[in-house]
Amino acid sequence: MKIAIMGAGLSGLTCALTLEKYGYQAEIYEKRGMVGDRFIVAEAMLSMFYHPYDDAVKYISEAHGIHLKPTNSVNKVFIHSEHESAHIEGQLGFINMRGKHSESFEKQLANQLKSKIHFQQNVTHEDLSKAYTHVVLATGDPMDTEQLQPYEEAFKASFKGAIVEGDFNRTDVHTFFNNKLAPKGMAYLLPHSEREASFVLVYPQYPENEGVDKEQLWNACLAEYCKRLNQDLRVRETFSIKDYRAGKTENARIGNTFFVGNCWGAISPLFGFGQFESMLTGIYAAHDIAGVGDYNELVQDLYQSYHDSLTLRRAIETLDNKQLDLLTKSVKVKWVEGLITNKHMNVLKLLSRVIHPFVRSTEK
Repeated sequence: MKIAIMGAGLSGLTCALTLEKYGYQAEIYEKRGMVGDRFIVAEAMLSMFYHPYDDAVKYISEAHGIHLKPTNSVNKVFIHSEHESAHIEGQLGFINMRGKHSESFEKQLANQLKSKIHFQQNVTHEDLSKAYTHVVLATGDPMDTEQLQPYEEAFKASFKGAIVEGDFNRTDVHTFFNNKLAPKGMAYLLPHSEREASFVLVYPQYPENEGVDKEQLWNACLAEYCKRLNQDLRVRETFSIKDYRAGKTENARIGNTFFVGNCWGAISPLFGFGQFESMLTGIYAAHDIAGVGDYNELVQDLYQSYHDSLTLRRAIETLDNKQLDLLTKSVKVKWVEGLITNKHMNVLKLLSRVIHPFVRSTEK
């Protein structure tokens, strides 16, 4: 077999690493000049959304032999709405770095790899399909998927983020829901260390948000949450993204082409993260190529998680600020917090049920 992987991101690299464990080496083609050649940003892997896996890093290591070192553990997640704040506690997951950071997940994966990565290669699927028996599409761009099959887009999102300096508890995550500052979206703060964090504003590009001035929202959002955190955050580096697509493929595999990562639909519609899902799709595609699994069957649980995440996002989008306050306040009730942090329950499905009464009140 001759195997080509288009893209040296999380899904492409985990696919290559898994293939190596079965005795195969892939040729990896990356259009950028290095692994992780993008802005530095922190992302969260919250285990409550990965049922039945209560520790994603442990699972990847023990079940698949791929070893990652997160930047921080997450012990508290704070939820802030316009007038309320609440938090949940426990071993809730991890914060990891992405992009050019020396400890980004991409760079950690590349350091474990033996297969060759060909950088600055602007190859096409058509080129590779003529020369290789198997092609793994892992470019991270759904537009590449659309050249080969339908891609069901849930929405496009707009991001503005920055590395900020301040005083942080590195195990605390802060999330902010306020439709005046993040219309039908959110902001979040993820620490890199005690002195540095990523602060990100993200909202869907629905027609009603087309006239929104992202810079004004960003400035207002940052100012508001400096007050909420009781400190002045000093902005060091910024980034901005438009038309970031969340959606999913119709087929996980067509012939000997495998769609993985964002080319499959690994982005969680709820918060926009997808590291765990991306890595699993890469691993599952490798299992199929090596003849130890069926990719279409292996990703069925991931498809279900995507749908649960999208259902919850649609529900939250119906809430106004008053209802977001009520929802935040409900998290202060101990049994509600206990349900959310229960590792034996599917939190995505649970939260959909918790939020249902608030959604119904918007329909009256």
